[in-house]
Amino acid sequence: MSKKQKKTGFPTIIFRIILISLLLTGTMTTVIGIDRIENYYEPYIFGIVFGGPGLALGILIALKSKPYINENNDYINLFLSILIFLFGIFLFTGSLINEKVSKIENSDHYVVTNKYRQKSGYRTPEINSLIIDVNGFPHRLICSYSYWKKINTGQTINLNFYTSKLGFDYMKLPDEK
Repeated sequence: MSKKQKKTGFPTIIFRIILISLLLTGTMTTVIGIDRIENYYEPYIFGIVFGGPGLALGILIALKSKPYINENNDYINLFLSILIFLFGIFLFTGSLINEKVSKIENSDHYVVTNKYRQKSGYRTPEINSLIIDVNGFPHRLICSYSYWKKINTGQTINLNFYTSKLGFDYMKLPDEK
């Protein structure tokens, strides 16, 4: 192996480790962030408000780093890794901040009017939903499968409603384990 190959081989390994680290961390924080906002009243708007700046910053950083990347394939991998990483970090951090500035508005018992389950399959996640009647209006609440199995239609459950200073209110089941 020549000296030139040794010099270019080591940074490539570090580059690959950085890519994999960004991708894994980004994927993990994105999944956790999405899981934390599933019972928000406006989860899509929350994703745009907090994930959008992460994507914009990721595009900016990736464009600025293009002159330093040798191969086009490496650049595409870096671009996607940075996007996923920053989207996940911004979404996860936004959900943490939102929960820190939130307070309980109402904690009461509500009647489950309906429940349904979407089983997981190819490209479809498992979704366990309870429909709760709150002052004559139905609200959909996502819960774990073990909690979903314990609850029957017509049963009352304890439910906390949180208001946030950021404007992203949400519901939480205090009894869900």
